[in-house]
Formats: sequence, structure tokens, C-alpha cells
Amino acid sequence: MKTKAFLTMLAVMSLMVTFAAYSQGKKVKINKEMQEALEMRYSTDQQTAKTQRFIFDKMEWKKSWIGVKYTDLLKAWGAPAKAFPNGDGGQVVVYEKVSNYAGGSYKPGYFTTGVNGFGQTVLTGSKQAEDTRWASQYVEVTTVHIGKDNLIQSIDQKTTHSQSGTQ
Repeated sequence: MKTKAFLTMLAVMSLMVTFAAYSQGKKVKINKEMQEALEMRYSTDQQTAKTQRFIFDKMEWKKSWIGVKYTDLLKAWGAPAKAFPNGDGGQVVVYEKVSNYAGGSYKPGYFTTGVNGFGQTVLTGSKQAEDTRWASQYVEVTTVHIGKDNLIQSIDQKTTHSQSGTQ
């Protein structure tokens, strides 16, 4: 029985190697429409994979801390912004990360003048002020629930964004 399975597996593998070796030297002709469709599909798949990888990575880091000692979290993240008892002998600790961004510029307005035929200075035009300044703030709050056994039970994360000006 083992010999038959081995021979079958060997035959399949040799077919795969033969097919792979034969197909490597052949160029496949693709028309323009098919090429564009493949490029569009590749681009869409690439973006979807990137989004899914981001979501997976974002969730995985949370899972990696579940069941870990709180002291290990303290060593890795430092002291929390807030900590308070949860009423069951454990505690809730809160980490906050605030990121501020700003940009843009301010160009003051002005008047243009000229001299008329009588030698008088006259207003010939004006330019409005241009204000493209903006400010943006992200606040990331990570709440860690710790049991009375000093092990991390769950992690919640929330990010808020506020913005002012023109961006």
C-alpha cells in the first residue's frame, strides 16, 4: 500500500516538474484588453491585500498581549496615563498618544497703487489675503483590562481625529 502511494506521488511530482520546465520557456500572448484587465485585477488585489494585512496586523498585536503579565506591558510601554481599580480586584490602565500636525501658510493681502496724470496716488487694485493654515490632531486611547491575577484580559483601542483650517 505504501509503495503504491509512493509511486503515485512520484508520478505526480514528475509531471509537475516536466510541466513547469516546459512552460517556463513559452511566452503567452495576451491581447491589450486582457492585459489591462489583468493589471486592474492585480492593482485591486494588491490594495485589498494591503488593507487586509493592516487590519490583521492591527488585531494581532492586541491578541499577542492577552494572558501576558502586566509587568511585561509596563516594561514595554512604560507607565500609563491613567490607572484605576476595576472593582473585581483587577485594574484598568489607559495609555494615550496624542499626535499634532500643522501646515499651510498665510500671505497677507495688499493694495496696489499708481500715480494718475495729476500726480496723485490712486488705488489700482487689491489682492486678498491667502490663508491655507491647518491643524490636525489624532488622539489614540488604548485601554488595557487587567485581572486580579495580574494578567492582561483584553485591550481596546480608539482613535479620534479633529481638524481645523483648510486642508
